[in-house]
Amino acid sequence: MRYLRSSDSERRYRQLIETSPAPINLFDADGEILWGNDAVLDLLGLSSRSELVGRSIFEFIDPADQYTAKQELAEVVGDKRSAGPTVMKLQRADGETRDIRVATAPGRYEGQDIGQAVVIDVTDLKNAQAELEAERQFIDDALDALQDVFYVITPGGQLKRWNDALLKVSGYDESEVRGMDVEEFFVDADSERISESIATVFADGEDVIEATVVTKLGREIPFEFRKRRLVRDGDVVGLVGVGRDISERVARDQHLHAVDRLLQHHLRNKVNVINGQADQLREGTAHPSEAADRIETASGQLLSMFDNHHDIVELLTERDPAEELDVVAVVESVVEVVREEYPDSRLSYEAPDSATVVAVPAVDRALHELVENAVKHNDADEPSVHVVVRSQGSTVTVEVIDSAPEIPDMEYLPLDDFASLTPIFHSSGLGLWFVHWVTERSGGTLEFDRVDSGGNNVTLELQQPNGHWTA
Repeated sequence: MRYLRSSDSERRYRQLIETSPAPINLFDADGEILWGNDAVLDLLGLSSRSELVGRSIFEFIDPADQYTAKQELAEVVGDKRSAGPTVMKLQRADGETRDIRVATAPGRYEGQDIGQAVVIDVTDLKNAQAELEAERQFIDDALDALQDVFYVITPGGQLKRWNDALLKVSGYDESEVRGMDVEEFFVDADSERISESIATVFADGEDVIEATVVTKLGREIPFEFRKRRLVRDGDVVGLVGVGRDISERVARDQHLHAVDRLLQHHLRNKVNVINGQADQLREGTAHPSEAADRIETASGQLLSMFDNHHDIVELLTERDPAEELDVVAVVESVVEVVREEYPDSRLSYEAPDSATVVAVPAVDRALHELVENAVKHNDADEPSVHVVVRSQGSTVTVEVIDSAPEIPDMEYLPLDDFASLTPIFHSSGLGLWFVHWVTERSGGTLEFDRVDSGGNNVTLELQQPNGHWTA
């Protein structure tokens, strides 16, 4: 390579791009290639740099992408603005087409304005995505081959997906099923039970129910339905279930155990498939390896979420009864504990001598979660949190007011319809869900507001015993 000057910074830059595993290409305003590192030669299938320098970048860009490439060339070299990353197709010297992602930035080379392109070969990644799509299609075909009914229901209670067995059993066609409520597939006597069963799945994670299906022609068939809550990326997206004709009631208990194992295995098997794809990607080039690492990370998070989900369900099934307690004493204790845990924070509270409420014992953990989060998510040198306990008629409110950045909507908006949809997972964890559930179990409410001067005001409202306030 030839450089205008030979400063230490330029030498370091030259060494960096020469040894970079990523293809880096330099070109002028007309698209003539001035230089490319060894990774560029490998990508293009060239044996020497002499086969590269002096040629036009457009010789290697797919015709369908050349208009976009020319626009970006003008932006980068002419307007001195970075472009990309942009997905294009590249044609190697041997005729092979590769999928690439290109990020281009302006630069200077021997006194002239140039473009510097960093190229990532995403061919293997796209192939892996195609294989995953084929796997999904295989699963669809497998579900349609089942004799049992397979279905997915949205948090709103609508059928979102089903297999051919549902159409065969019910006698309805696709368009008819799409316009039906779930309860319409059952005899009137079971409609309310079906609604309650769906609500149970969203609240507790799973449910099994026996109900009588009524077909389009009026035939009644006893079915058993097993359902589980379906979670993706920490959000509840619906429930998944299977239904089996139990007219013969052959080995019903064995069937229940088999379905349970199937559902648990199915989720873990999905994760194993992702990890398997990651292993295959890792055997390829370095760039798909980065994608494989991301897939492995996602699968690890999914497994962790699965385990956490079951831990929470176990917690909910304990059903500790609500009891009378002094919430002021709880607040005092929580503030003292958090103050010790975060000595650089500024914590204070304002409350009467005492305030008796009816709440589950875990309310102390819920308040600790709110106060600790207010400190942890505040990037100030001295995070400020103020807790206020107030009487509100027959209720007591506990306000946690902080100066932290606003709580993102996605952290608490899914809680708004908790009573009917029970969405428990959030993008960054389960803490606020736990607080909400403790609130619900205590017969209270939870509200999130923003402070005009900056910060958040999270209000927990609890019932007084018999509507009395003690001070």
